[in-house]
Amino acid sequence: MKKSIFCMMAAMAYPLMASDLPTVDIFDDETDAPEHQTPNVPKEDDVDDIPNWVNELSNLPAAQRQQYMNQFAAAKWAYSKGSLDMCQRCLDICEGIYAKNPNVWNLRAAAHLAQQNFDAAEVWLKKVHTVVPDDAVASLNYSLLYLGRSEFEKCISMCDSLLYEIEYKENMEGLSHALLFRKLVCLVMLDRMDEARAIVKDITPLTFTPLYYYSQSIFAVVEKDRAKALKEMSTADRIYSKDPYLQTYKQAIQFSNILKTTAETFTK
Repeated sequence: MKKSIFCMMAAMAYPLMASDLPTVDIFDDETDAPEHQTPNVPKEDDVDDIPNWVNELSNLPAAQRQQYMNQFAAAKWAYSKGSLDMCQRCLDICEGIYAKNPNVWNLRAAAHLAQQNFDAAEVWLKKVHTVVPDDAVASLNYSLLYLGRSEFEKCISMCDSLLYEIEYKENMEGLSHALLFRKLVCLVMLDRMDEARAIVKDITPLTFTPLYYYSQSIFAVVEKDRAKALKEMSTADRIYSKDPYLQTYKQAIQFSNILKTTAETFTK
């Protein structure tokens, strides 16, 4: 049988930022289950916890639901490829079918962030937090927004909250390291170097993470060692070229303008 609409909508509810979180494929069909197997039907308590927007979307005609999910998948694909106008057009179609899905707003915000349109991104993020105050993807987007606006203390606070939330969850080490680097960049920009170095005091090349090389690259820039900075960053890009979070490290550098700022600040 097809996956339950509730299961599909739940799968849509978390990872949206291709740069920060792995994408979940919600369109894989399952083969018909043998008759002796129990169907994957939500329990009554689970149904009570399903957000209103999921119920409303699930009650649309089947053809509209399919068109909606196809366009949503196309929007995520376009975002991951940097086709931001296409992403927004696909989301326009989604909202023309159903206009209350906070995940659409999150992806709109992410597309605006990619273009550093911070005010436009914030409009959509506020809509998300109005409906889902503790939405993790919106918090990730907010931390990047704060970084881009040079609101470093707010970015650090948001990163700390996210790190606390995922501390004991499985398969979150990559995201955790990416958030630590985002925090580290903020601390360097605030000239709190001791705190920045403390973040990675136990991280070595054997930790197998871009965090080691990217942090060493930033410290090398501060120390005016441009050759080492380039070498460390290039090493990370070569070793971890397929790491799903590598782009997040690059975003932290790009949005903070740390290479230019540290060069100006620490070479005086």
